[in-house]
Amino acid sequence: MGSMLKALGLTIWGLIAFGLLVAFIFVGYEAALKHRSSSGSGVDASTASPQSRDVPRGPSVGTETAKPAAPIPGAPVFSSPSLTHQLLRSAAENRQYAMAIAYGQQLVNSETAGPDDLLTIAQSYSSINDCSNARIWVEKAREAFHAAGRESNESLHRITMGCGSDQDKPRIVLDTAQKERMARLLNALKPRAQADRERLPQLEAEAAKAQSGGPYERLGELYYGFGDYEHAVASIQRGLDKGHVTHLDDAYVYLGLSEQAVGDLEEARRAFAKLKDVPGISPRVLLLWTLYAETQL
Repeated sequence: MGSMLKALGLTIWGLIAFGLLVAFIFVGYEAALKHRSSSGSGVDASTASPQSRDVPRGPSVGTETAKPAAPIPGAPVFSSPSLTHQLLRSAAENRQYAMAIAYGQQLVNSETAGPDDLLTIAQSYSSINDCSNARIWVEKAREAFHAAGRESNESLHRITMGCGSDQDKPRIVLDTAQKERMARLLNALKPRAQADRERLPQLEAEAAKAQSGGPYERLGELYYGFGDYEHAVASIQRGLDKGHVTHLDDAYVYLGLSEQAVGDLEEARRAFAKLKDVPGISPRVLLLWTLYAETQL
């Protein structure tokens, strides 16, 4: 073996080096073939026609498509009547009765409420056990059905029957501890109430000398709290006549409640109606007492 290598002019180490060189050449050739194959496929994909890239792919077999999340109900919004009709029905179907009542009131205020809308309002009040308002809206719905030449819905009768047995009167049961706390509270308030009652003549004199009608208005609130409704009416009216009453909304509310207590419902309605002319009155306060006047007077 050694003589043959010498004849060829090689050594054993030269043979090993030659073998390694052949191996490296072979591996490099295989790698070059693979790289050419992969780069060729990439060029094909990039040169594909735009139409082929824009075609939407359908879902693969066995995969789930993402479903849109259900919308979160928000507060009532003022919108077009057609949309508000849909929102009213949707709120009632989803048992969001307070929201349904709010949407229904929007339709009533815009004079676009139909018989079915009034029925939904009545059902919503019934669902929250507010039978006083439910009965009122039942009557309004019946009138609307009659005006439209339609038969009254059977649901109106069911609401009336369901509210016919004082279900709307809350039953409050106090345990022993609650009764004791209530008794302590009343006992603590009695001296204060007695002191206010004894100061009434002094407050009357101060109100008469005051430049504004505010003291008379506050005096009227005290009379109302004592159940002396006639003096409450007289005091609040004196304050309004004198003018410069800071809290006109309180004045008209207590005047309306006092007139209602003495049985003069027409004057009570007039007092509550004047709330809409109070500058800067809260829309919620106005809506609350407007609904009170409509339903209780």
